[in-house]
Amino acid sequence: MSAIRERLARTPPGYRFSIGRILAIYSGLMVTLLLAALDQTIVATALPKVVSELGGITQYTWVFTAYMLGSTVTVPLYGKLGDAHGRKPLFIVAITIFLAGSALCGLAQNMVQLVVFRAIQGVGAGGLFPLTLAMVGMLVPPRDRGRYQGLIGSVFAAASIAGPLIGGFIVDNFSWRWIFYVNLPVGGIAMAVILVTMPRRPYKQEHSIDWLGAGVLAGGTAALLLGLVWAGRDYAWTSGHVLVALGAAVVLLAAFAVVERRAREPILPFDSLRNPIVASSIACMALVGMAMFGTISYVPLFVQGVIGTSATSSGVVLTPLMLGAVVTSFLSGQLVSRTGRYRWNVVLGPPVLALGMFLLSRMNADTTNGEAARNMVVAGIGLGSMMQVFVLSVQNAVPRARIGAATALTQFSRQMGATLGVTVMGAIVNHGLPTKASHGAELSVIHRLPPTLRVALADALHPAFVAATIVAVLVWLIALVGVKEVPLRETLDDIGPIEAAAGTPATGEAK
Repeated sequence: MSAIRERLARTPPGYRFSIGRILAIYSGLMVTLLLAALDQTIVATALPKVVSELGGITQYTWVFTAYMLGSTVTVPLYGKLGDAHGRKPLFIVAITIFLAGSALCGLAQNMVQLVVFRAIQGVGAGGLFPLTLAMVGMLVPPRDRGRYQGLIGSVFAAASIAGPLIGGFIVDNFSWRWIFYVNLPVGGIAMAVILVTMPRRPYKQEHSIDWLGAGVLAGGTAALLLGLVWAGRDYAWTSGHVLVALGAAVVLLAAFAVVERRAREPILPFDSLRNPIVASSIACMALVGMAMFGTISYVPLFVQGVIGTSATSSGVVLTPLMLGAVVTSFLSGQLVSRTGRYRWNVVLGPPVLALGMFLLSRMNADTTNGEAARNMVVAGIGLGSMMQVFVLSVQNAVPRARIGAATALTQFSRQMGATLGVTVMGAIVNHGLPTKASHGAELSVIHRLPPTLRVALADALHPAFVAATIVAVLVWLIALVGVKEVPLRETLDDIGPIEAAAGTPATGEAK
């Protein structure tokens, strides 16, 4: 503890806080994360009741897709604006938009309105995760950051377990509209804590915001996500809708590359990708997101459909995976802070994740709940050892003036990887299902499938988990080659050797 205090004492005066003050600021950050994480799990549980009242079953998936679009396309902008104007005002803006979207969702009179209002919610949510992680990077030196990462993991664990229970309770005892109204008091608490505890930016510095690049990137990302979401689910891969969306994505993203080459300060710090550690960590984040969210989407389907377990929500089914991830994340974070080394995580984590995915791929119609839980725990341990390490390696490799944009880049890549993972695994599963089952004709009561469909579903899920295994192996190979061990900086204003090696300007002004 004395070593931590000594390192904190060497930080810039504007961010030289006691451990108690840092924990107070952390409390506001954790409530903010809880706000976004709970919303996702509560809505997932209650949405069938919403659809039964509002109608519009064809818009069911768009309730999630609209939120994902809104959050993904705004992540880079929040990161850059946070670097330019400080993160405290951006937090207030993001929470305000999120709460406004929540209130509108509660007032929705049909599914079209709900989808539009969920997109507004997503625009607010797009700032909560990158701003929180960037603020952590501004408060705590990289050497000590692992000690605090377990708190972030605990928020997601609490949301994955409590969210479905809260959602079910609200739907059973109150109107479904309260699944959105409940965000208002939680968001009010988060905003109050942030206003009281979070410091203002101590120094002023002029920045140029690349608004044209931000708009082109948002358009290209939205087109890409729409094409991926539509393909194989709403339309065929060769349909006009999908081809036009993907074609627009290619054109807009190519235009974005041209705009960024001429921008004074690009919206995403692509020049940092010349640093092999940053580039490799970003690639690994995308692949981990692909494996993680693809698995989270389809493990509950196996447990409920093949094993026949009646689960009230996917959150309950996924508890072993989340607990394994959170406990491992906490322990590995403590070890990283004590030793100052993180490479062992990226060397050992991917093989454990690959083993977990391989065990999941070996499951069949005779698999028991205990065996499925064991496999999920192994996969969770692999995920937990890497959950924050790649973010840490990126933050340790860039100057403080770019932490917000660099952190946003990690979250952007993770969300794009997650979208691609869910889409690809969904296409694999749908391809393997019998035609009648793939159209939902016999899957209405998922935990009471006849034996023939249980076997068919297990066979369809098998190649999806094999694909996740291959992705985990790719993470391991990229991490071995690109994510080298660099000493973790012990103060916030140190400029490590990695910036000099990458040719990155070593500007240490506080933001």
